[in-house]
Amino acid sequence: MRYVNRRKLVKPTGWLTRAQAASQAVAGGEDPNDHSAVWRDLKNGLANLLHDKCWYCETPVERSDNAVDHFRPKGRVADTITPHTGYRWLAFDESNFRYACTYCNSKRKDLENGTEGGKADLFPLLNELQRVYVPGSVAAEQPLLLDPCELSDWRLLGCHQENGQPCAASTDTIAKQRAETSIKIYHLDYEPTCKRRHTAAVQLMADVDEAKRLFALVADDPGRIAEFKTVAERLRQAIDRETPYSGDMHFLLRGQRSDEHPWIQELLEV
Repeated sequence: MRYVNRRKLVKPTGWLTRAQAASQAVAGGEDPNDHSAVWRDLKNGLANLLHDKCWYCETPVERSDNAVDHFRPKGRVADTITPHTGYRWLAFDESNFRYACTYCNSKRKDLENGTEGGKADLFPLLNELQRVYVPGSVAAEQPLLLDPCELSDWRLLGCHQENGQPCAASTDTIAKQRAETSIKIYHLDYEPTCKRRHTAAVQLMADVDEAKRLFALVADDPGRIAEFKTVAERLRQAIDRETPYSGDMHFLLRGQRSDEHPWIQELLEV
């Protein structure tokens, strides 16, 4: 996961007018899905904000296979104390849109590997008693799910170097709970995704070891600096926002920081 600045979203001409009209129709009793073209018209713009990657798992996928996820479900909300018919008043609010792949957004079971997940109509809160049921501000709600549109949420996720399995990046009780809940609901432990993540991790760690070796040699042989810079550039690309699983690679690289290798911190700050 990486931070997505949704304020950079470019909208088609006239979109706001159509969104307002659809909101009024839904407030009058119409089904939000009857106006789905309104949020589908933003799909390409949303995809552009994170280089055609799913905002939850960072897997690149064809746009035709992706959906505009309503972070707060527009229909029923599952597992609430009182039945919730959905945040219908946010159905056409662009701040509620997230770009998601099928495996993060829809219920799926991976029978072969024993995992299941997919956000669907789930939206757990840290405090269920703060849930909003009627049109109005939702600022008091504290989502249990990590949100790529929150500046620091992406840093609460990491992955295991050994197998690419996702993990919580913090030992703080609430942060860990949010990360572990998000891993399950977003299906971030989907095995094919873990394999791709692991492949990226293997390459990253090999490049880290090589860069450390070359950095140690540069002191006595300045001519090796070009070799070091080449490997360091590969590491920079691995944690670049455009690269698949860059958030996980950023987490792994953060774990390699040391006073002996200040260049790692410099890469992380680029």
